[in-house]
Amino acid sequence: MKKVIVRAPVRADLAGGTLDLWPLYLFHPGARTVNVAVAHYAESEVVATDDDSIRIHLTDQQYRQQYESMHELGADPKAALIFRAVEHFHLTGVHITTRTDAPRGSGLGGSSALAITLVRALSEIAGNPIDGDALINLVRDLETRLLGIPAGIQDYYPPVYGGLASLHLNPGAPVHHPIALPIGTLAEHMLLHYTGIAHFSGTNNWEMYKRQIEGKKKVQKGFARIAEISIEMERALTAGNFEAAGRALADEWENRKALIEGISTPEIDSAIDAAVTAGAWGGKICGAGGGGCIVFLHPPEKRESVLRALATVPGRVLDAAPVAHGLTIDRGDDGSMTITGRGRLPVRFAGASVEQLYVYGGNGDYRPFLLAEGVVTHSESRSGVHLSAVRAYVAPIEPADGKVQWDRATSIDPEKLDIRAVPDPARRIDVGVTPEALVQSAAQAEDGFKQFVEETETLRIYSNPAFVMYSNASESREAFLERCFEEARRRLNDESERLESTFRRRIDQLRERAEREDREAQSDENAMLDDSSKNVGVAWGQALYNITSGRPAAVSDSASNIREVDYLENIAQIQRAWDKELETLRDELMASARSIEEIEVAPSARNIEVTKYLILWATALP
Repeated sequence: MKKVIVRAPVRADLAGGTLDLWPLYLFHPGARTVNVAVAHYAESEVVATDDDSIRIHLTDQQYRQQYESMHELGADPKAALIFRAVEHFHLTGVHITTRTDAPRGSGLGGSSALAITLVRALSEIAGNPIDGDALINLVRDLETRLLGIPAGIQDYYPPVYGGLASLHLNPGAPVHHPIALPIGTLAEHMLLHYTGIAHFSGTNNWEMYKRQIEGKKKVQKGFARIAEISIEMERALTAGNFEAAGRALADEWENRKALIEGISTPEIDSAIDAAVTAGAWGGKICGAGGGGCIVFLHPPEKRESVLRALATVPGRVLDAAPVAHGLTIDRGDDGSMTITGRGRLPVRFAGASVEQLYVYGGNGDYRPFLLAEGVVTHSESRSGVHLSAVRAYVAPIEPADGKVQWDRATSIDPEKLDIRAVPDPARRIDVGVTPEALVQSAAQAEDGFKQFVEETETLRIYSNPAFVMYSNASESREAFLERCFEEARRRLNDESERLESTFRRRIDQLRERAEREDREAQSDENAMLDDSSKNVGVAWGQALYNITSGRPAAVSDSASNIREVDYLENIAQIQRAWDKELETLRDELMASARSIEEIEVAPSARNIEVTKYLILWATALP
């Protein structure tokens, strides 16, 4: 059976968001969006099957379903995106599994990244692979049809191309411009903080879109300034001037949150205030606002201070560094993999042919090292975790015998090295084996690299069996525990509403019985009947209000007769039962929230795809 797995990073936008909605950018010449791919991923796995059914597994929602026809699929609102994509390619007989590890409603473009992976995988199963801008255009149109409102385009480029880039929103067709700034350097100056409040981008974007089209001067002026800031941001990053980029980020946020109400929230304001006070240059919400993630730019020496400050406000910092690569395509039927992106050296290690490059800088003679980089995938079936990340390591090669010393390997960012194709003429090469023996030894050490990665790249995740919850790949135990408590509180709230409905019915029954007894006992005393019914109604309403708002059930006025005394005592009994049931339920849910288990996930050799493997000559490496 044919199988395709497509994974793609999400994005953090630094400037110019919302302007990527057509035709907004046409009203602001020079407009652009600046964004970067970050290491949270969306993934779609599509397997062609032997029957005509369509099976889906949405791991994020823990939702599985099988459909016998396209009509059945289209009737399921949870499968709306899949339906649009499958319908476009006229496919049946497929098993689709989707995963994302970005927080839901994070503002990182996770749904768009997932749409990119889904459509790319389905296009390959259909025998017509779609790539690049053609893939972006198709996904844009399918998402617009699904949402029923205009879809922006900036979210699609980082999943496809990766890296840091500026999207120039030119008339006719946008142009993707990579920014030549080392991703590792950007990572040293950037943080992502999730506020814990989910957002829906369509609402705020559509409101701003309408006001621009309707000629609202405040919004038009705001967008004009945001367009100018996006140019300033691109220039600052191109020049490597992070302080200027930080000022542009702060300026973008001040102008954006003034566009309409609801873009900022108390959680967003407190996080930005805390980070800026701790030394960050600025921060802004990712996406359309109202919740989600905040991206910060800061001096590297202030990073710890900013982290400590953000630990005091709601939410959590995400382990989501910028990445240079775009989507990866893993073809399960032939074992091949395609990686899109920039800044990657070619892979040449067929047989005994290993590329050799040279690092400039340092003192002394050249010594051999082996640089290996790979896409490491952690997969855990119970949790649905399927996380891919690029890891690079360098290991010294023993000059005397050419043995690669993986036990001394260290993590490294190749983009920080001054790597060239020719050696520094001022340096000698210090090695005691022949060049052929060195290359052969390096070529044979690939399995050693995979074994080293298997042993060192262990992923720890946490599970809560009671709630069937699993932690995100980078989530700490404390953060996961807090999320379990949030789930417990959500369930308690849902159960409280159910209990309230039950107790409302009981109180209604008491009221009806009291009114009936009054009518029967006082049928000959109409005036007294009216007064008594009124009193019972007042007592019922007041008691119900008291119970549902957490107050004692009894009303302040004294009971006027024995029947009312009996009625109020019954209400008091109901409240005691209410309180006891809620307390028991609260204790059970909180105990379940604390029931956390630890799962260790190690990548297997088949889940380590080597993408860079070469001999590196250097005087010394970390």
